[in-house]
Amino acid sequence: MRLTTEQINTIVTTCRAFAGEGALVWLYGSRLDDTRHGGDIDLLIEPQESVNLLLRARIKTRLEQTLSLPVDLMVKNPGAPDNPFLSIALAQAKPLEIAP
Repeated sequence: MRLTTEQINTIVTTCRAFAGEGALVWLYGSRLDDTRHGGDIDLLIEPQESVNLLLRARIKTRLEQTLSLPVDLMVKNPGAPDNPFLSIALAQAKPLEIAP
């Protein structure tokens, strides 16, 4: 995984500050491959309560400003049907947790 502990902590803390403390945060995409370079940060958030488009945009903007990297952000709201892209992302995703 090509993220530092500091980046992971920032991602999880920011996502939970906006989407709720119980939100699950997943990393998928190119940052999982240690042999690659660069690229954006692909995240999927599973909040306990629905996150609307405005809040999603606020999370994305805050992460991009804080990390100085582009972020792609998907949200899997409770009760919302899965779509094929979301299923593919979840199949390869790794959970992010705050490191001590």
